[in-house]
Amino acid sequence: MDSTQSWLVVLGLATGTFLIRYSFIGFFADRDMPPRLAHALKLMVPAIFAAIVFTGIAMVNGEMVGLVQWPRYAAAAVAVLVAAWTRGSMLGTVVAGMAALHGLGWVAALFK
Repeated sequence: MDSTQSWLVVLGLATGTFLIRYSFIGFFADRDMPPRLAHALKLMVPAIFAAIVFTGIAMVNGEMVGLVQWPRYAAAAVAVLVAAWTRGSMLGTVVAGMAALHGLGWVAALFK
């Protein structure tokens, strides 16, 4: 893919995203949103974030890695436990997850 095609893809995605978002603003500008739709939209952000995080943990170069990359899974588990223990402290969760990821990666490299 050359740079012209890349820019066309970026512009197409930007236009599509804008139109999708604007359609909700334009459609619901002068009326109340149905409660079921409002509830579904509240759940969209966590679902999208979970999908992004999962692909970052379980995929490398577009392929599922399985248990070969076990430090990623262990670091994710540490981050989840720290988030639950600190009741959602973002800084504590990120620091613990990154420390576990790099520490366990170092330990895994020792045993190769």
